[in-house]
Amino acid sequence: MKRHILILEDDLELARLIKAYLQDQGFIVTHFSQAHTALKQLPEQQFDMLLCDINLPGKNGFEFVQEVRAEFAGPILFMTALTDTKSQLKGYELGAEDYLVKPINPELLLAKINVFFKLDRQVKPQQTLFQMGNLTLDTNSKTSYLNGEKLNLTSAEFRLLTALLAQFGHVVSREWLFQHHLGREYDGIDRAMDGRASRLRKKLQLIDPSWNVITAWGEGYYLSKDDHIEGQ
Repeated sequence: MKRHILILEDDLELARLIKAYLQDQGFIVTHFSQAHTALKQLPEQQFDMLLCDINLPGKNGFEFVQEVRAEFAGPILFMTALTDTKSQLKGYELGAEDYLVKPINPELLLAKINVFFKLDRQVKPQQTLFQMGNLTLDTNSKTSYLNGEKLNLTSAEFRLLTALLAQFGHVVSREWLFQHHLGREYDGIDRAMDGRASRLRKKLQLIDPSWNVITAWGEGYYLSKDDHIEGQ
């Protein structure tokens, strides 16, 4: 089945080039130049990935992603000319999987796209149902419930929760998470996984504050229950 990618980009020539290149690689590609148009189409079409510019007319890319992230579970990649660390951290905090700085190299873009689709196709763990207290996770249906309430997780957050729950109480290293969840080595600086852990922590504690994703500084993260630390 062909993957369907949405491109949100107001540079029409850049969008045309990326769309043509990705279509040649076998993807279905839909392009919108403004966020409000894309917002109308998201519920009506099945997209597997969003490629999103930040500096858009009207609603910017950050605002667009903030609005759709709760409903769209697939990977989101920002494409932008913004190179400052603050902007990149904001993108990760909003739930983006990666951040590409313009000018866009089509081959690099394709490599990143393939990494995230490959992660979704990875062999499922032998154990498919995980349960700890009032938290249940099913890797077959890709659903998770806490205290009987469904957790609305992105695909990236679901993979992180699976890894942490499978190793409950033990630290899962950043290096392992970067290799298996982002398809690249951890450089000691990248905060992408910190943002993902923070979002997962907030979603768990919104339902049950006794659950926590704890950062083991210099090592990684572990999942904890009845060990809530204020400010984490």
